[in-house]
Amino acid sequence: MPDFKFNMDFVPVPKDFIEHIMPSSNASYVMVYIYVLMLATTGKTLGTAEIAKKLGLIESDVINAIKYWNEKGIMSGTGDTVIIKHSADEEISPETNRKTIDDISEIINGNKTLSDLCTIAQELLGKTLGNNDIETLYWFYDELGFSPEVISMLLEYCVSLGKRNMKYIEKVALTWHENNISTMDEAQAYITNASARSDYISMLRKLFGINERNLSKTERLYLESWRDELKMSTDMVGLAYDYCVLAVGKLSFPYMNTILKRWADQGIHTIPEAEKDHERFKQQSSNNNDIGSETQGISEIEQRFMDTYD
Repeated sequence: MPDFKFNMDFVPVPKDFIEHIMPSSNASYVMVYIYVLMLATTGKTLGTAEIAKKLGLIESDVINAIKYWNEKGIMSGTGDTVIIKHSADEEISPETNRKTIDDISEIINGNKTLSDLCTIAQELLGKTLGNNDIETLYWFYDELGFSPEVISMLLEYCVSLGKRNMKYIEKVALTWHENNISTMDEAQAYITNASARSDYISMLRKLFGINERNLSKTERLYLESWRDELKMSTDMVGLAYDYCVLAVGKLSFPYMNTILKRWADQGIHTIPEAEKDHERFKQQSSNNNDIGSETQGISEIEQRFMDTYD
């Protein structure tokens, strides 16, 4: 008979869990249980979003799994601390209040609005909904508190962006939830603002001649801040770009940011005002012989920018 041995680099999964619980449990939930057990064994800490990424799941699956194991009496807690209570000599309760896919299907079939939502979702996503899709849609409704109408808007918005993957849709749903979006008016306002921001960024990328490549995270943050925080129009950013190229001979986000922030600080938001300010600034720089030193300073800013973000 073979002599089976193992080292201590392992996760101890209780025998009664394997025999009595695992066979009847959702495979994704079992994955979450074993992964959380590993974290508890090694003393590591991860959030639900990080666990989902590690396991290739969507975050709602992880959250639902933790709730499921809570109801089974195997875990305790759903916030910052989750305790795994189950050990080999503990009795496992077979009862659970968790809604199964059959429970969810029964609820949906008994609610015309939810049933219609699933039909709309299938049409928008261009596929027959699987169990995970149905559970996620119901999670939007039951856990995030979105109405079927808001969920429909969520789906339409994501599809309009060419995104039909449920993981992407869930990320947007969580963003809406974090921003306290719960009504159709709030959702429409978000969509309108997001669309305007996208158009703003697209116009500036074309102006800068960089529409053929993806923006870096920092470049996108610059563009968004110019629109949302400094309230600068694309015309104003275009003028700052012209001055930037004249001064340093190339596109420089840090340089343009100094110009736009100066204008915002002075309450300048029109082209004539900006042109007057530029003439005054040039005159002062010429009198103080600061043009070269300013350009050198901007180069130093750019270098720090490159070192930090790129």
